[in-house]
Amino acid sequence: MSDGGQGPGQGPHAGGRDPGPSTGPQPYPGDRAWAEGPGVGAAPAAQYPTEQYPPQQYPAQPAYGGPPAWSPPPGPGGDGSGGGAGGPRRKRRWPLVTAAVAVLALLAGGGVAVWALLGGSGGASSPNGAVTALAADLEGRDYLRAYSRMAPDEASLLTDLGSVLTGELQRLDVLRPDARADASLDTVTFSGLRFDEAGAEQVRPNVTITKLVAGTITTTRDPASLPFTDSFKAKVYPNGAPPAAVPETIDIAQVVREQGEPIRVATVQVDGEWYVSGLYTAADYALKDAVAPWPTTSVDARGAGSAQDAVRDLVQAALDADVRRVIELTDPTEMAALHDAGPALVDDAAGAQPTGARLVDLRTTETEVRGRTALSLASLTVDDGTGTGVTVTRTGDCLTISGVEGAPPQLCAGQLGSLVGAQVGTTPAVRQLVPRLAAAVLDVKVVTTEDGGSWYVSPGQTVVQLYADLLGALQPGDLDALVAGN
Repeated sequence: MSDGGQGPGQGPHAGGRDPGPSTGPQPYPGDRAWAEGPGVGAAPAAQYPTEQYPPQQYPAQPAYGGPPAWSPPPGPGGDGSGGGAGGPRRKRRWPLVTAAVAVLALLAGGGVAVWALLGGSGGASSPNGAVTALAADLEGRDYLRAYSRMAPDEASLLTDLGSVLTGELQRLDVLRPDARADASLDTVTFSGLRFDEAGAEQVRPNVTITKLVAGTITTTRDPASLPFTDSFKAKVYPNGAPPAAVPETIDIAQVVREQGEPIRVATVQVDGEWYVSGLYTAADYALKDAVAPWPTTSVDARGAGSAQDAVRDLVQAALDADVRRVIELTDPTEMAALHDAGPALVDDAAGAQPTGARLVDLRTTETEVRGRTALSLASLTVDDGTGTGVTVTRTGDCLTISGVEGAPPQLCAGQLGSLVGAQVGTTPAVRQLVPRLAAAVLDVKVVTTEDGGSWYVSPGQTVVQLYADLLGALQPGDLDALVAGN
């Protein structure tokens, strides 16, 4: 087994992510709620109770401090809703957090041509500059410019996802060939988005959490405005598209008052400029819900000598419950947020028990997807820890299994389709479709990347490829049959 080790420039920000000097806002000891008002920028404060979220300092420290529990502390009902026994229950933030991150994800469809149209990135000189520029773009419906405010690596990943989804849905005659990729945002209106510049928290030298405190997001569900083909509309709306729903508005200032805290939006510094980051935002909320500070160190990238070795090492690390090694093997550019939050995950997994299994042999079939090396299973042999070897070999749409008592000698996509079809339905359309989907799952591709001579696994690109393979198994006639139910 080959391990390329860590070479120069192969830390968690290898591949162009430069933390830069620590010039952002200093840690702020507590959040504030804000009165609503016009415009983008800071606003006068109204106090509300602060949460325990220790501000970070940045003299170098040898390691992340004492391991906090990764799961949220139990509330009075023991359900992890926050607050100790007898203490106040903390309201869950995830619905609005998910909506905030989804705003960034919705921009993915417009990313295919964004760099060419804009002639460059949309980074800003400060964290507040990044989020206020994003707010102005959203309010002005300049979605391509708004897309450029995202961290470049995340924008690239979402560009690939948007391209795959748009291309496949057009092939399936769901979306019109001339459909604008950002058309789904036409039913969303942003107004008066405002951030508390003074309340921003610098949680790492290259990561600052900004605070969204006011504004409105109004959505109007209007099926007729979506860029579906006429044939698809006729299938799903046989009696004509329903009228537009009454607009629904989220008042962010009201949500802030109810939750007792602003909406946290992470920004990250890349090559000296600041961008909005959905992945760092998700990591920040995970740490906050666990009442854990941002680690002051990172899990360094340490790849393998080849694409196959990267996949082999990751599988073995998972069997060994070696969370640090799993993180080390993930793409350090795409998954920079995971590397930076990694020490908390490693501490939380300290008690995990290895399975005792050992990957004896792994063979893969190599293909290229979007300029990257992807590997699908050819065969693997695993020693279960007792000296018994289990071998799985892929032949076409079948898996041949040996070494497992009572297991069928061969399991094919058609058999999997029958098993799944028995659970989800027995119509002819389902019986024909499920085996093709099962074959696509059997052909799942793990996408790898090369950085500085070492190889890593790319979780994001692997998910994009899974979508591509599953949608690629469908044909336009499948949708007709599924909708008709025969």
